Amino acid sequence: MKTSGSEYFFDCHCHTMTLGQVDITAFLGNLLRNADWEVLLGIVGSSAKSSDKRITSHVKNILNLLTLMQNDLAGIFNTMEDDLKGEFGGESLVDENGLKINGRTYHKLVLTPLLMDFKPAPGAASLTYYPQPRKELRTVINEYSFAIKQYYKERPNGLLYIFPFLGINPAAYAQKELESIIEDSFDFYRLKKSTRSVRGSGLLTLIAGHISPKKMFAGIKLYPPMGFDPWPEDKEERKKVEYLYSYAQGASIPITTHCNDGGFVTVDYKQANRNTNPARWEKVLERFPDLKLNFAHAGVNTSLQFTNPFGKKEKSWTERIFDLIDRYENVYADFSFNGISPKFYEKFSRQLSELEEAGRTRYRDRILFGTDFMINLMAIRSYRDYYSIYEDAVLDIELKHQFASVNPPSFLNL
Repeated sequence: MKTSGSEYFFDCHCHTMTLGQVDITAFLGNLLRNADWEVLLGIVGSSAKSSDKRITSHVKNILNLLTLMQNDLAGIFNTMEDDLKGEFGGESLVDENGLKINGRTYHKLVLTPLLMDFKPAPGAASLTYYPQPRKELRTVINEYSFAIKQYYKERPNGLLYIFPFLGINPAAYAQKELESIIEDSFDFYRLKKSTRSVRGSGLLTLIAGHISPKKMFAGIKLYPPMGFDPWPEDKEERKKVEYLYSYAQGASIPITTHCNDGGFVTVDYKQANRNTNPARWEKVLERFPDLKLNFAHAGVNTSLQFTNPFGKKEKSWTERIFDLIDRYENVYADFSFNGISPKFYEKFSRQLSELEEAGRTRYRDRILFGTDFMINLMAIRSYRDYYSIYEDAVLDIELKHQFASVNPPSFLNL
């Protein structure tokens, strides 16, 4: 298959975090809450031997993740590239021309690492007697700026282009502080007038402006399981999010919001699910209809779902997202983490076929490839393995190219 030398592959949802950046108490607490204790304790399984194998696999995943998190940020970027080159096992997916997937060669891999804001909202309960030391968001921003510069310095001809997203929870900041962080992180007027295309030669110039602490970010990451409410009832909290949405819509800054019933949950599960449900965004989109909004994980539920035998079947979160895609020009979905298994793509392919049969084809322009690396290491061996599964997935090859290369520039305003 003949391909252009200027094509780019996009991972629209990934994370790069060091142990020094995370709230380790909350991280371990979440890990313990979400561990498969039946597996770890050997309660379920055809035999003690099979349970031992499952325990070993689960523990290996945890150790693998923690091992990676011991690196600095530049080291993590290097590891991601080296992994795709097959340096830790398996056949290389990269040659001197770029990333090779399904017969195409992509000149560069564009990452959008999503920063996480671990600052708790005022009044949040602590799990520990002593106060948890936390890195301020601006400190983490500075670390990212240094790491991106370091990667480009060490690997001037490297595979990666890096466009970070700013993770922030408006509830954790006073109005003026929130405005200061946002205005320091984005160049409103440049983004508003941006007409560059990744098909042209302007991408590297654009990236060069993304490696200083000021004006560094390409988008915003919001995370309801850690307390973010898309449409708060409180007037002062509503004012904060309306400022955020107004700024983002005005400058075409993309927003990615977590959207499945799992993840890094630090608040009450009922509250987390209410705020994560895509229905919570309906009033937001009514008020800001041109907002660029990506529902991460495509709303796929991780817990066992029960059908109410006495009432009408409720729409799944994924179905709600497709409804919003049909109604709004700038609503997207990524399937990050879900692609750890070929079975996901089989089910997803059937869902897309059903949309086609109903004459609903807008999804073709709105679905984005994402990995959820490093978090996906809880369930998969490596970054490379996720790409290999995607390459072999039952989805149409041209559709896979669309999700990973054609749709992301529109979402990212490139």
